[in-house]
Amino acid sequence: MSASLVGSEMCIRDRYNLYRKKLPAAGLNSTSRPQNFSAEGLTQKTITGQAKAFSAVSFRASLLKETIFQGQFKTEAMTPKNPKWQLAVTRFSPLEHRKNDIRTEFERDRNRIMHSEGFDRLRFKTQVFPLSENDMISTRSSHVIQVTDIARNISRKLGLNEDLVEAIALGHDIGHSPFGHDGEKTLKAICIQNGLAPFWHEKNSLRMVDKILTLKNTRGKENNLGLTYAVRDGIINHCGEIDENFIKPRDEFKNLSRLQSPGQLQPFSWEGIVVKISDKIAYLGRDIEDATKIGILTDKNQKDLQAIMKKHIPDFEGQVNNTVLMNTFVTDIVKNSSPQKGIGFSKPVFDLMNDIKKYNYEHIYLIKGAKSVSQEQCDLVLGTIFDKYSSMYRGKDTLKFLAKASQSSKYIKNFRNWIVKYTDNDERSKEFENAVIYDLSSHKDYKQAIVDYISGMTDKYALKTYNNLCNQ
Repeated sequence: MSASLVGSEMCIRDRYNLYRKKLPAAGLNSTSRPQNFSAEGLTQKTITGQAKAFSAVSFRASLLKETIFQGQFKTEAMTPKNPKWQLAVTRFSPLEHRKNDIRTEFERDRNRIMHSEGFDRLRFKTQVFPLSENDMISTRSSHVIQVTDIARNISRKLGLNEDLVEAIALGHDIGHSPFGHDGEKTLKAICIQNGLAPFWHEKNSLRMVDKILTLKNTRGKENNLGLTYAVRDGIINHCGEIDENFIKPRDEFKNLSRLQSPGQLQPFSWEGIVVKISDKIAYLGRDIEDATKIGILTDKNQKDLQAIMKKHIPDFEGQVNNTVLMNTFVTDIVKNSSPQKGIGFSKPVFDLMNDIKKYNYEHIYLIKGAKSVSQEQCDLVLGTIFDKYSSMYRGKDTLKFLAKASQSSKYIKNFRNWIVKYTDNDERSKEFENAVIYDLSSHKDYKQAIVDYISGMTDKYALKTYNNLCNQ
């Protein structure tokens, strides 16, 4: 067999057989394992031979892994052969189509999410600990990328649609508030106090991709993202706080904008379930590492975590960190999932995950003083911004009032530009072909516009806005 055939065009079996033939030449048979050896007295030829032997064994092992996990969900993947396909690729709003476009529907969704302003802003939003704590801790953006990596890894092993998984994962937190879950609690309280639908980040992420975020088309016009149903569904149904094992997707096509609370539905696709579980896998271990970096967790906590690991995995040895937890969870879920049972973990690992989550809540998330920005401070900053903008409402004359106020504050000017983009008014540029979602004759709509605007802010921009408005 010529060397030119070695590569992506060869099937796994052909590649495996080729390297199996090379094993005897490397001094190994098909069951050989590399032996420990001393470097003393070895010639360069011997060392080279040993290196080739190890390389052959390593390659053989990787091929065997590929063969074992050759996609037990391949027939369930969201492809044109799936009975749900036509519903899955239905778009919320039409997109411009180009004759030379080589992307799949889900690849387009992935690109539209990644190139939106909402995705850019995630790098300056809190994951758990405020960004001022340490340059090396997770941001909302790094969390999203980590979820995407884990989800693609699991998806690849199970044989699911990786493009769909990636699009959902990249967009799942795109509507998260500034200051993490503390900011989410603040906005929820503001909404309830003002007669608006309660804020929850999964629903707000759907609102962002459906009605707020825009991209320019080939004519230079701003259009909404117009994502597919499968991606939108995975975004709003990604809630990883529900403790359940062996999950299966639902069959019903639901109006996603009518959902009232997180965890109300299972995702429409297997790919959505993978992202839902990957979200939890990503944050559990990483939050432990971040808490350790800034001194919230100590050596005593590490011993506690090791005891939890040994309780569920008796032969466990070593440190409990993100690498260990990710490997444990990902390997276990791939080995134990099937279309018949659903996607899930063995009982020991499922119990381990819940115990680690409980420990994190008790020793990280709920510890008073663990974060430099408290819930009270978050309430003050976001609450003040809301109140200041709300006090500027003048009915149909609101734009005139905001124009005058903008002369002394770029932060009021930026908010006014937001209002212009999403309302029907004489100043609205012809380049805006996105949906009109607010009516300025409605004070309730105006208040919703403020909540939407705040939810898109970065931590830094929220603080700057607060400081500026307090001095007006």
